[in-house]
Amino acid sequence: MSHTDYSRILLSRDGSQDRRIRELQEDLSVAHARMDRERSRMRSELGRVRGTLEQRLDRVSATLDAFIELSDVRATLAMYDAAAMARHRTLQMLDGTPLPGLDLTDVPGYWLVPAARGLHSLLRDDLPRARMHFDEAASVDPPRARTFAALVGALTRAEHARALGEGVSADLLPRLPDPDSEVTRGQRALWILTADGSFGDDAREHLLLSTLRGWSVEEVRSSLVVEWSVTGPATQGRGARASRSGGSTNATPRREAASALARLHERISRITALGGEDSTVDALSPDQASSDFLRDSLRLLVEEGSPEEAPLLAEANRLRAVIENSGREGVLPAWGDEVGTVGSLLQRDLTREDAPPHRRTFSLVLLRSGVLEAAEGLANQAGGALSEETEVRLHGVAVRVTSSGADRQQVEEARRRLRQRTVPDGGHRRLLWGAAATTGALLLLSLLSGNGFLWALTAVGAAVAGYAFLVSRREAEEAETVLRHQSRTLDRQVDTAVDDWRRTRAEAEEHAVTARRDLEAIRSLLDP
Repeated sequence: MSHTDYSRILLSRDGSQDRRIRELQEDLSVAHARMDRERSRMRSELGRVRGTLEQRLDRVSATLDAFIELSDVRATLAMYDAAAMARHRTLQMLDGTPLPGLDLTDVPGYWLVPAARGLHSLLRDDLPRARMHFDEAASVDPPRARTFAALVGALTRAEHARALGEGVSADLLPRLPDPDSEVTRGQRALWILTADGSFGDDAREHLLLSTLRGWSVEEVRSSLVVEWSVTGPATQGRGARASRSGGSTNATPRREAASALARLHERISRITALGGEDSTVDALSPDQASSDFLRDSLRLLVEEGSPEEAPLLAEANRLRAVIENSGREGVLPAWGDEVGTVGSLLQRDLTREDAPPHRRTFSLVLLRSGVLEAAEGLANQAGGALSEETEVRLHGVAVRVTSSGADRQQVEEARRRLRQRTVPDGGHRRLLWGAAATTGALLLLSLLSGNGFLWALTAVGAAVAGYAFLVSRREAEEAETVLRHQSRTLDRQVDTAVDDWRRTRAEAEEHAVTARRDLEAIRSLLDP
């Protein structure tokens, strides 16, 4: 083996080794990158698991702490056995459990003990004794005792409600706050019973008039009834035909406003008709939803506890919520909670179809200015001035349309563009003139030379000229037919656009008249 061959073999081996080394290095780099990704993923997963475990441990720790604290609070509450027994007996009576006797021990400074005795007498239809006990409770805590008496009276019999709650509303709820103010659970309960007429017509009228006077002095504007003052989705009808032809009108918002105003008139008429119904005992009793709210409110009032134990009971409820929520803080309902703004509650009472009639009329009177403002806005929108003209695009030309007709110059411009598009391209006409010229030249040469081949070419040229003439004439006739058809279609489109615009204007005038009539009817209903 020569020295050259040996060197070549060594070089080949070195190249193979270098290539294998590079491949191994690349594989090693890929493995390192994969390991880095796996390591990052595992660190992320471990951090998430550690965070989850820490959160769980924190919640378990919070639950255990709350349980221990609750045990301490309960041990302290055991000192108030007499107050707890009064609450227990009262809740039994509210749940409908008959109790032959109460056997309650007086608790100094606690209004619920005499109030429980009053409830016990009330359930036995002993109204004089019940009133005596309720007065005794009111001497300890007037707001809570009188509210309790009014609510239990309304939940037992209508006669009891009037006897026990007629003066409560005027004293504890002399008027409703402004529409943006929040009301408490107790205020809402008295509001419901007063508006429904459960406390009598005098209490209802007093709350209504005092609220109106207060709002008038403070220049308060009642909230608009948004659900009743918006227009519905655009309707598809005859008024949209001009728009489908390419035009733009402003009649659709007027039609929608007139429809919304008609719906508003219908709803107000229905509510005012409800207000004129007979005030029977059943009609003045709380409805099911109100009864549930009143019962829940009563339970929260009773469970509030005596002045000394109220903070302990509130803390016990908070700890109980932490335990029930697995260590997370929770909020349990309380007697002093706020349940909504005056404006939102008025709107809900007015728009709820299953609300008692007296409450709906009560809300309508307080929201009268807002309803009238919404009605006037819809009437203005429905009766606004409509544009004298519109336009439609026909074959690329904007044609102005009025009630008297379409702009003739613009129509003729559209017809001119139509004619330009229907004119044949002229290819066969050019072939005709070319073939005729060529045939004439060939005929002259044939006459001068008498060559037979030239005569044959002349015959072929004449045939081509004849064919081009026939095709060109047929194309001209077809183009004229298409032009006449499209011109008639253009005239129909113009006539349809004019008719639609006239109809749209007539409908807009009808909507304006109907809107004015509905507005006057609403005004007469709200201000008879």
